[in-house]
Amino acid sequence: MSEKKDESLKERDITVHKVPFSQKAYYGISIAGFTFIGSMIDGAMLKYYTDFILFPALLFGFAQLIFAFINAVNDPVIGYYSDRTIPVEGKGKRKIWLFRSIPLLAIGYFLMIFMNPDLPHIAIFIMLFIGLAIHDTGHAMFSINRGSLLITVTDDDNERASLVTVSLVFQTILGIFSYLLLLIFLTGTTPLPVLYIIFAIVGVLGVGVAILGVKGIKEPPKLYSGQTFPKFKQLIKDVFKSKTFIFYIVFQFVMGAVSSTVITFQLFYFEDVVGVTGTEVALVSALTLPFTFLAYYLVQVITKKFGARKTLLIFITISIIAFLGLLLTRIFVLSIIFYLIVNMGNAAFWILSTPIFGNVIDEYELKTGNRNEGTFMGINAIFITPNKQGMIFLFTLIITFMGYNGAAEFQTESAVLGIQLGVALVPIILLIIGFLILLFFPLRGEKLQEVKKEIKEIYDKRLE
Repeated sequence: MSEKKDESLKERDITVHKVPFSQKAYYGISIAGFTFIGSMIDGAMLKYYTDFILFPALLFGFAQLIFAFINAVNDPVIGYYSDRTIPVEGKGKRKIWLFRSIPLLAIGYFLMIFMNPDLPHIAIFIMLFIGLAIHDTGHAMFSINRGSLLITVTDDDNERASLVTVSLVFQTILGIFSYLLLLIFLTGTTPLPVLYIIFAIVGVLGVGVAILGVKGIKEPPKLYSGQTFPKFKQLIKDVFKSKTFIFYIVFQFVMGAVSSTVITFQLFYFEDVVGVTGTEVALVSALTLPFTFLAYYLVQVITKKFGARKTLLIFITISIIAFLGLLLTRIFVLSIIFYLIVNMGNAAFWILSTPIFGNVIDEYELKTGNRNEGTFMGINAIFITPNKQGMIFLFTLIITFMGYNGAAEFQTESAVLGIQLGVALVPIILLIIGFLILLFFPLRGEKLQEVKKEIKEIYDKRLE
């Protein structure tokens, strides 16, 4: 199949189905609230439980692993029933599910943060598991329905990428703020009551911001005009007949495992490998904010010239080089530089995975006459939900085997090496796999051009 540049992109610039900036902003505000809380869970919980609750790292990883496989069952069920929800004027279809997700997010989060270190390990394990399950159910309801909206409101790849980019700007602002709190208070000897207060403030603010964003999202019923709902068995059969979707699932699994755990492992890297804590490490976040915004801009510019797939291949290559640097160095300044580059790669993945997935759904609609984004995202989540928990389990397994002790002031050389292997070598292997999958992705070149041409004709009628 030809790999020549998609000339149709320039033609489509005149007639693209654009999304107003105000709507892009509300999408961004809604996910920013979730990210504010999610950054605390992704970035803080492992370090918080091992070093402050004094809960064994391997048990934490084991709880994550069991929870991931059990909770993945929620996702296709949520996706399937959200697809079948009848849109209501003024209330939407996906928007109803977005509102339902927020209480679950809050309950699960507060269960995890208010943990008593004097409880038996089995009690902590059970409470952690319940908190993870409730929180992730809310997160699944939100991400599946918001993600479905992102690829439904427009058919244009650049607009889909722009929607994600604006969202990431809001996410980054609140995410960096929460990450600064982590670096300052979780890399020292902060009293537990102070941590409780900080976590609680983050939770309240995050929920408030999420509600504000969801209320502002507009979801006209005409987005779903003409859509049908095939029987579940037929739907599953159609989904797994899609070679493109299978490629996308595997790609999301390996890439998501890397991008979702960078912050989680970064705390271990700077404190135990590089040997810096608190305000020194906050320098990383201070530099990350403008550098990340630059990455968002660069991804947009390069995507308009080369397309989503080729742009992502470029940034994956850059990320592999940066992780190799983290594996080979323990110098603070170099570590900052390599982490900034890693964040550029993450930015490209976050932005471009949405238009790539949108193209998968577009191809499916052309073949079957159905769209069913939520079910696709739910089935996709069965395979990608365990990636973060699996990655955390693998990391805790490596550092435990290499002698990591959360109660120790300084780690042994073996433990430090284990952290480097978990932080850098494992991501390098996964990124190489992701690169090869994307290189041979079935929907590319002339085939992609034809899909975009035909789906635009459908959207011209749907949004007229």
